[in-house]
Amino acid sequence: MEEKDLKKQAPAPLSRRRFIVLGSAALAVPLLSRLSALASPPPLPPGRLVVPSPASSLPRQQASPAANFQALKNEIVFVSDTQAPMFFETLRLVVDRNEEATAKILGQISLEPNLPAVFMLGDVTSSGSTDDKWRHIDDFLARMRKGGVPVYAAMGNHDYFWSVQKGLSNCRKRFPELASTWYTVSLEPLAVIILNSNFGKLTMAEQAAQAAFYDKALAQAEADSAVKGIIVCCHHPPYTNGRINEPLVRAQTDFVPPFLKTKKCLLFLSGHTHAAEHFVHEGKPFLVLGGGGGLLHPLFIGRDRKYEDLFPSRAEKRFYHFLKVRIGEAGLVVNFEVLKRDLSGFTSVDQFSIDW
Repeated sequence: MEEKDLKKQAPAPLSRRRFIVLGSAALAVPLLSRLSALASPPPLPPGRLVVPSPASSLPRQQASPAANFQALKNEIVFVSDTQAPMFFETLRLVVDRNEEATAKILGQISLEPNLPAVFMLGDVTSSGSTDDKWRHIDDFLARMRKGGVPVYAAMGNHDYFWSVQKGLSNCRKRFPELASTWYTVSLEPLAVIILNSNFGKLTMAEQAAQAAFYDKALAQAEADSAVKGIIVCCHHPPYTNGRINEPLVRAQTDFVPPFLKTKKCLLFLSGHTHAAEHFVHEGKPFLVLGGGGGLLHPLFIGRDRKYEDLFPSRAEKRFYHFLKVRIGEAGLVVNFEVLKRDLSGFTSVDQFSIDW
């Protein structure tokens, strides 16, 4: 079946309301830096996002029979934005049992059987340079590593707060792979590529080095007969309908084209927008999974949305969640695990499969 381009003009960049932070003068400068990161980038040109409808028409995705789903043994978990609310954020967004939700999510992940790895896609804490913000994460990491499950991370913007060097140092203590903030994890038959989308924190030389790494890593995985599929991850989403965080244009221009050109690239994952979103661009899925416990972000929905979203909920806010990717002989089975409103358990949502 031919894909139908659902072309939708992105709305004009949303103007940001200014607000006053009540606190010490020491907080003012980092806060202004944070607010500048929320400036609206140019919208994606209309028609570039190809979204088949209904989902069953996706060329690389299809419904997975329950029997096949249950037969899969290996699963990888991805979670993002597990940071606790910060004061200035609560002036704009609603607090809703955030830290309790994060504890439920991390607790559930620690109970998942047969995990070859867990990936945290940035904003692991609210302030990477503040030691006491790491306590709940350190407890989680200790549980996972005691069980022999490695945990990997991508750098988010909060992981650099309030000191870039101290934030990096604290992250690298927990995640040694971040000696370079872009790297590949081999989980045969998968290769997971972690990228750093905090371009403003990288020198021009570092940006060039990351681009060279990305091209080389994709080429090596494409040529490796043991690798059947590639998942690419970064913190900032190339596509989102978020009202708080706009799509990152540099992710669109630097990360998306090589991903689309590489045949084995199956799935692009990001966070930053605290919501669950499911987009398809040129037949490949792009998921946003920023529901690890940070303050929930409202989305543009209905006629106001920038991009068609295949996530089954049409609500302006999507509840806390993490993502499971199960590895099978035929390919991957993907679904969101969404926390129930009363925090009593999880519901599997938006399940789909991707063939090798």
